[in-house]
Amino acid sequence: MQKYYYTDGAKSFGPFSIDELKTKGITGDTYVWMEGMANWALAKTIPELAAALGQSDQPYYTANAGVPPQFSPIQQQQNTTFGRPAGGNPPKNYLVETILTTIFCCWPLGIPSIIYAARVEKKFYRGDIAGSEIDSANAKKWMTINIIACVVVWLFYGALLVFGVFAT
Repeated sequence: MQKYYYTDGAKSFGPFSIDELKTKGITGDTYVWMEGMANWALAKTIPELAAALGQSDQPYYTANAGVPPQFSPIQQQQNTTFGRPAGGNPPKNYLVETILTTIFCCWPLGIPSIIYAARVEKKFYRGDIAGSEIDSANAKKWMTINIIACVVVWLFYGALLVFGVFAT
């Protein structure tokens, strides 16, 4: 007996027999895969599944029926075009600035800013726009902390130098 897998766009489920697939609420527009197939295909393009699913007992989607099972709101939110989310450009990552402040200021405080800055574009292109904005804000925050710490250390060093000169 042939076993099939199906996907909701984010995760794959299976293996299932044809009878089990009927109970999962899949339609002809659900992507399925079975061993021996090179890639995922619509269920309606596989003859044995198309016959088993039959158009007569499939539910029809109407606007007030809610979201069909194969389309999750998360998948609709992550609409991408050529690997780039539809939201536009990624937020500023501050990578150059964080590297420079790490070199010229306080390197222990610069490491977190570099880590956050490096993750901004990765998260954005995976579709996690909110996560990339949070990492951008954290990179800027740690860069600012690094600059402030550097200024405080140099002022303290200068004060000690001035005090040392006048003390002698």
